[in-house]
Amino acid sequence: MSLLQALSATILTLALTPTTTVATAASQCDFGPTHHSHLVLPTSDSIENCQRPNATFLLSHGATFFCPHTYDVKLLATIKEDDQRKLLCTVHFGARKNNSSSKVLLRPTLPAGGLPALSRGDLRTWSSPVMYHVHSFGKDNSAGPDNGWNVTLLSSTHTTINVVKNLYGRLLDVQPRPTVLTYLLHNASHKLILSHYISTSGESGFDQLLTVTLSSSSSSLVLRDTWPTYLTLPTRMDSISDSLKENETNVSGELHVYNHRNGLPLVVNVMVNVTLHYYVGGSDGFAGYGSMCPYGEGPQSPTTCNM
Repeated sequence: MSLLQALSATILTLALTPTTTVATAASQCDFGPTHHSHLVLPTSDSIENCQRPNATFLLSHGATFFCPHTYDVKLLATIKEDDQRKLLCTVHFGARKNNSSSKVLLRPTLPAGGLPALSRGDLRTWSSPVMYHVHSFGKDNSAGPDNGWNVTLLSSTHTTINVVKNLYGRLLDVQPRPTVLTYLLHNASHKLILSHYISTSGESGFDQLLTVTLSSSSSSLVLRDTWPTYLTLPTRMDSISDSLKENETNVSGELHVYNHRNGLPLVVNVMVNVTLHYYVGGSDGFAGYGSMCPYGEGPQSPTTCNM
């Protein structure tokens, strides 16, 4: 048999040999319908505008570093039902008026693959059977809505979410800690919302949501509304203890943008003013990054622990 004939026979044999796909622990991470909690933050500045049918809301998925919640997702969305939208807005602005917690949460059950699809922008609508007013989250990662959270059930009527825009979606992984405090700036219906850039190494493993205003002397401060812009605070460490706090003003920051004339990267000095500190957490049953493995330091998923 010639070399060419032998090679052809080998290729044919491989083509006809049955293959077996082995489902690893990692590939089963997103199997089955699962609850996926989302914090809901209105982008409107008044209860009247918030209650309008075209009012938008930023939704933040409760990402954790263990299956099946390993995606950080930020959505801009509308709420279909008038009564549910009005209820949410009433609770949010009522709490703000009383200087109390304003956190409203939806808890949909997404199908298998639903969260990755949501992060990619493929899932455009979903429904939550409950709406909670969260007064406080849990003390550790094992705490949850039914075991550790202090909540009031606002409604057991379905709330339908229609996604207007996928603002951000990322699968969490093991990353080095940023050298300075780092946020993502979301231009959500002209409301500037910061979310902490989640690195899962040590103290950087925390989630945070704030609304802010920015001021700058630069004429190059052009904020896109398609994908977030990085905001760094060069005088602060990337840790929950150094994170932005309620009512902080005139904090020096650097906004990493692009020159709209030539497309080159550009750093613009800005002053940051916090207008609403909405949420911060690291291992509270909503966001969880700090205690995944029984050994060593830094969060790891169960599958990463075994690698």
